[in-house]
Amino acid sequence: MNQHQDYFRISKKGDAHTLSDRIPIKGKELIFWNTASIVLIIYFLAFGIGIFVAFLSLIGYSLYRLTSWIYSSEIEIEEKSRNLIRLIKILERTQKAELIAENFDPNRFDYSELTRSGASKFVMNYRTHKNNQLLIIKNKTDKEMIKKYITEKINILSTTLCK
Repeated sequence: MNQHQDYFRISKKGDAHTLSDRIPIKGKELIFWNTASIVLIIYFLAFGIGIFVAFLSLIGYSLYRLTSWIYSSEIEIEEKSRNLIRLIKILERTQKAELIAENFDPNRFDYSELTRSGASKFVMNYRTHKNNQLLIIKNKTDKEMIKKYITEKINILSTTLCK
């Protein structure tokens, strides 16, 4: 089961649920964005300056997308062991694994609103003895989708209550 978004992905492998923030590289998007920016920059600036600024924009945006694809983090929730783990990955290889909670409780998630430049985003936190900031969510619809997935698809509470 996979649910795809632009900036995060929810998947399930066995008894582990994974929330990944790896942004895939899309060739069409890179070509469209860079072509549009080159045309607009050349139009608004003189031709020589426009080519130079457009070239810098092309390199900058391409490096940003490549970096966001190479460096990513994953939040893994294991149903059987009830662990919540944050994995820092570089090119799908785990560089760092941080155990956030040994007894995962879905009620400990907190979504604090973050307003920057008039846009509202949400920070997904998990409260233990400290606040663990896990993911920045771009809109309320995605926040509700993640909350719904965690409460409906992850069967931690039923196993916790039986023990």
